[in-house]
Amino acid sequence: MHKSKPNKDFGQGFYLSPDFEQALKMAKIKTEQQQEGTPIVMEFEVDEAEIKEMHTLHFDDYSKQWAEFILANRNNPTPLLIHDYDIVIGPIANDRVGV
Repeated sequence: MHKSKPNKDFGQGFYLSPDFEQALKMAKIKTEQQQEGTPIVMEFEVDEAEIKEMHTLHFDDYSKQWAEFILANRNNPTPLLIHDYDIVIGPIANDRVGV
C-alpha cells in the first residue's frame, strides 16, 4: 500500500521540510487521517553535491510557474507523475493556489 497519495502539490512522493514544527504538525495530521500510527519526525543529512547531480526543479518563491506546476499536479487525472524530476523544492501552497 502506498502511503503517499497522488495529486499532491509536487506529485506523489516523499516530502521533507526544513522546519521541525511543520514536520511534526504534518506527522500528526497524517496519523489522524490514517487513524493509526504514532507521529514521528525523522532527520536526514543531505549531501549537497549528490543533489546537484540529480534532476532538480527549484522554486525560490511563489510565482505563476510555481502555481501552474502545483495545479497541474493536483489535477493530474492519471496515477503517473506529470514530471520527471528527482527532486522538487519550493514553498508550501497553504491556501495560495486556486483562490
